[in-house]
Amino acid sequence: MIALRLLPVLVTAIALVMPVTAAHALVPGVTSGAVTSGAVTSTPQRLAGGDRYSTSVAIASRFAEGVPVAYVATGTNYPDALSAAPAAAALGGPLLLTAPDSLPAVVAAEITRLAPQLIVVVGGNAAVSPEVYDQLSAMTPAIRRDSGVDRYETSRTINRNAFPAGSPSAFVATGTNFPDALSASAAAGSVSAPVVLVDGSASAVAPATSELLTSLHVTSVKIAGGTAVVSESLSASLRTVTGVGVVSRLAGADRYSTSVAINNGSFESAPTVFLAVGSGFADALAGAALAGHDHAPLFVTPGNCVYASTLAEMARLGATTHVLLGGPAALTSGVENLITCESLSQPVPDVQPTVPPRPSSGINCSSFSTQPEAQAFYNLYYPAYGDIARLDRDNDGIACESLPR
Repeated sequence: MIALRLLPVLVTAIALVMPVTAAHALVPGVTSGAVTSGAVTSTPQRLAGGDRYSTSVAIASRFAEGVPVAYVATGTNYPDALSAAPAAAALGGPLLLTAPDSLPAVVAAEITRLAPQLIVVVGGNAAVSPEVYDQLSAMTPAIRRDSGVDRYETSRTINRNAFPAGSPSAFVATGTNFPDALSASAAAGSVSAPVVLVDGSASAVAPATSELLTSLHVTSVKIAGGTAVVSESLSASLRTVTGVGVVSRLAGADRYSTSVAINNGSFESAPTVFLAVGSGFADALAGAALAGHDHAPLFVTPGNCVYASTLAEMARLGATTHVLLGGPAALTSGVENLITCESLSQPVPDVQPTVPPRPSSGINCSSFSTQPEAQAFYNLYYPAYGDIARLDRDNDGIACESLPR
């Protein structure tokens, strides 16, 4: 039985329904006729599969075989892949997702097609097991693991290895949530720049992160998100890093306007834009690598509409194609048809809840007496931490399916 102190939180969590990728497969790159919304006339495309792994394959299918590198990260959590996506884009390869303990057959088949010269496994053994690593090692002439003791050291390791010649600019994003970093990853990848994860609540930049920025010869830092996610004192600390001359902040009132601000501050024009749901991370992680590779922005949106500010930015960019990342369960026809959120009779659900404290370790399906209890826990913690309790073994968005209902 789950501890009683968690029950009030779990009752709240029932309302936090996490959209998941559609259960049926869609043809990669399927295209509909052009749609017009406001000043934008754009042709929708959709990259999706039956789950997050096949969706990452659909996205990777846009890359030609013989890529120089393919990054592989866990599909059950987001921090490792936030820095890996722009690294993959900068080096000319895709980002694919895997289950921690088994390489999905569809991912293995795509890696065989891609025939990468190098595979970079992101994260430690808990994120991608030694068994998966060994299976991947048999599929490439070279392989390495980029990892660290925590998400911040992993981010530094990824960036140190991906940018040996350095980079004049870098994005800095919080490592405790994903929406702001998703748009930043695509923007960074488009200019071969790193995304460096920080503890946004800290009062100063960590010495190891400061040393990384200096070693990469970074002179300009763009902070993704407002002061609630990356503190003003940390921003001030960044200005003292040796070599950094400019620190700017790209932020809005919420994740959607922050996404617009990041893209407005990073792109002058873009015939193609990518759209991903702002309440989940899996589809957008692989999508950020492709968007960065294609020098295209990635906008996060609600699952059923786009905000007028996003449309206005698409118009400024001159977008004529919008690519949806994920199936209709994640992004409905409302997003495909660029229906404005402001035009809906029902208000857009709030999908930016306060990030709950990290749950204690040791939680698993046996901690719950019923499936709805487990689902409520999953819905609450998944957006911020991924499936850290491993309640959804088959990655269909349904927790602890063997428990009574």
